[in-house]
Amino acid sequence: MTKEYAEQLFLQEKPTLALLAIWSLQKTYASVITKEINSTFAHTTKILSKMEEHGLLQFTIEGRVKYVELTEHGYNVVNALKNLIMAIEGESPDSEEEKKGDEATAQDTESSENEKKLTLEHISRLHEQIVTTYDNLFNKNSEPQEMKMKIGPFSRDIQLLLNSIEENEDLIDDEGLDKLNEIQNIFDLVMKQ
Repeated sequence: MTKEYAEQLFLQEKPTLALLAIWSLQKTYASVITKEINSTFAHTTKILSKMEEHGLLQFTIEGRVKYVELTEHGYNVVNALKNLIMAIEGESPDSEEEKKGDEATAQDTESSENEKKLTLEHISRLHEQIVTTYDNLFNKNSEPQEMKMKIGPFSRDIQLLLNSIEENEDLIDDEGLDKLNEIQNIFDLVMKQ
């Protein structure tokens, strides 16, 4: 990626938000990213195409659904962006243990805390999306089939969260668990209609 391209892409709000949205949502759709970054679908797809050209993300097609997800290079860029954001906000990723020479332990602890924070943010974001979608559909007296079409695509995100929490239970606190349970209850209610 040329320096000029990187500056043009990541010194703008929408591309940065798009990359961070893909990272937080894992494997998602262009339309979801469009909503996350408050952009038009055309602008979002243009951004995603540029990112794909430079190896930051890849598209996969499963049936009739086209997913977007980060490549390893994309994850590296996201980590650099997160560090930049932390530096701009005046936060330092350095900890006391690192200063004392225990770098590995500090990085593991920091990584675990960051992973927990990001998991909880992902749960909150998913919770807000599902609850808002469900409430809007319920208030409009939508048909069960329409509700299934709108809520169904969240199944993969829910399963990814459950799998990551199953691997490491420390990633979630009581509030996150309550939100995750509410998400599952709404999903089950809609899909069993």
